[in-house]
Amino acid sequence: MKKIILSLAILAILADLTGCTSQQAALDEQRAEISWSAFCAARGYALDDNTYQATNEYLDTWCGSVDEEAAFIAAGVEPY
Repeated sequence: MKKIILSLAILAILADLTGCTSQQAALDEQRAEISWSAFCAARGYALDDNTYQATNEYLDTWCGSVDEEAAFIAAGVEPY
């Protein structure tokens, strides 16, 4: 009986941890979309512009900036 209860408890914990991981991945994807959209709007790039210049400027000047955090807050998403 103890083995069954212990097994069920372990399965419940693993199922809970899997849910947290998928929720975090979805939140990270949402943050990436918000960040890229706000960057494109602020800097005049098209949303589908994945050129070296746009990507380099995004990574060098936008990621982690105050403007990016403001975009997250405006969208109702907690910054990193």
